[in-house]
Amino acid sequence: MQKKAKQLISASLVTGTVLAGTAFGLTDGNAAEASQVKVTAQANEDQGAINTANSLYNSAFKGQFPKVVEGLKIGVSTKSDVYKKIGTPERPASGSSSFDVYSANMGNPGYAFSYNRNGTIKEIRYFGTNVERQTNLGRVTPVLLEKQFGLADEIRKVPGTGEKDYVYKTGKYEVQFIIKQDGTASHVNLVER
Repeated sequence: MQKKAKQLISASLVTGTVLAGTAFGLTDGNAAEASQVKVTAQANEDQGAINTANSLYNSAFKGQFPKVVEGLKIGVSTKSDVYKKIGTPERPASGSSSFDVYSANMGNPGYAFSYNRNGTIKEIRYFGTNVERQTNLGRVTPVLLEKQFGLADEIRKVPGTGEKDYVYKTGKYEVQFIIKQDGTASHVNLVER
């Protein structure tokens, strides 16, 4: 009888431990589930970066960038067109900077514009968003670029920054993915060739 009582107590302890572990999230199933959530989150971030890179690359063939600035075209649209479309810049071009800068805020991406002497857009820079950086430029890498678009047409060193400029020729334009020393994109430029 004592042996049966000990077996019941042992079985109760094991059952209680398993139930307590389940209640406090300590099961192998939860570890596997957490691992799957992490893999899914990373896949979503990678897909976000792929979508961002593809969108920028594909719209570059038209001499423009997508979304908020869509329709503003290199060599055609003017500073006045930019101001009408997205407002006045937070940091207008002055002194050492020839760019009108629009900061990234509230989930909106940042941009910068420089202009030709005739007032048309010379260059557009896309800075991505700050809040969701991992789902846009924060995961764009040279490996991702090569998988999506092949080898860059040219790779240039950016003087004084340690960054590299991965250049893809898109018709009469070129899109330049500026890659930081950590291997991720800092920003993307669009210029006429």
